[in-house]
Amino acid sequence: MGVDHGTHAIRFANSDGKCYVIPREVAGGLVPSEITDQIREAFDLDLDSGAEKVELLALCYSMGDGLTDIVKIEDAENRGVISQEGAGLHVGGGTKVFDAVRESGWPAILLPGIHDRSDVDPRMKVFSHGASPEKVGLAYRVFKDGKRDFIISDASSNVVTIGVAAGRIAGATDAPIFAPGLLHGPLDVAAIRNVDAGKMTANEAFTRGGILRKRGLTLKSCTDREKEAAFEALALYAAMELAAMGVLLRDLGAFHPALYLAGDPASRISGRVSKLLGREVLPLKSCDAALGCALIAEDVYNGTRDILGLRVDARRLG
Repeated sequence: MGVDHGTHAIRFANSDGKCYVIPREVAGGLVPSEITDQIREAFDLDLDSGAEKVELLALCYSMGDGLTDIVKIEDAENRGVISQEGAGLHVGGGTKVFDAVRESGWPAILLPGIHDRSDVDPRMKVFSHGASPEKVGLAYRVFKDGKRDFIISDASSNVVTIGVAAGRIAGATDAPIFAPGLLHGPLDVAAIRNVDAGKMTANEAFTRGGILRKRGLTLKSCTDREKEAAFEALALYAAMELAAMGVLLRDLGAFHPALYLAGDPASRISGRVSKLLGREVLPLKSCDAALGCALIAEDVYNGTRDILGLRVDARRLG
């Protein structure tokens, strides 16, 4: 089984592709036992009928910046993060899911994020953080389809882009670095001035820095015309990040990587992004990150000790 800790929802998938979704705000209002009960019911787990059981679960949690290796959940200090404070809104749903998994008794591994201590291209370590752990799941989903050179831009509330060359993660650009998403975005000059003037915190500037939110809008509150303009801008920025990551991969010998979009708007903007780049960009499905995590769990269970260049801590897995 795999778990994707996304911006709006937490998605669960098994290695057969079945998916179950709990909105983050809903998960935040549940106790851990209620979450595990929902998972058991959704996947027919651990029931008296002789149903399936969890052989191994791969979990994503928050930024994953406290880890460089894939480890057992009980061996991760502070849930695998340096600090609970970070860029983004803290709802609490992901924490409840983490605690539910840890208390369930199911064997589980925790995936790391991509950051300046990861084994990526040294030039990408200028940035403290590149991508959260669910992007590793997305990348593994594509890798298991037979791709070795590819780039994925996850463009939705945020834009995060990850590049893989010769089957190894080469680098990633996180949401505060470059392209704004619909809700969150990097701090521009105006935002820096507002932070320095004490009008808002840096995290408030980030969570208000997206294409829509800079104008005080959301997808629900904007007009059709404003929505189309927002998706047009999102497509442009996703195309720019895909092109930028292509520079790194080309320097590593990956001259024609496959290109993908993830996130809820992926199918809506993939055609426009393809036109901007002059080549095909394929959309991924909303549960593909969770499915990729499930495939990681399956392969680690079967003895794989390297996932896209990330080491599996075999000493602790036994």
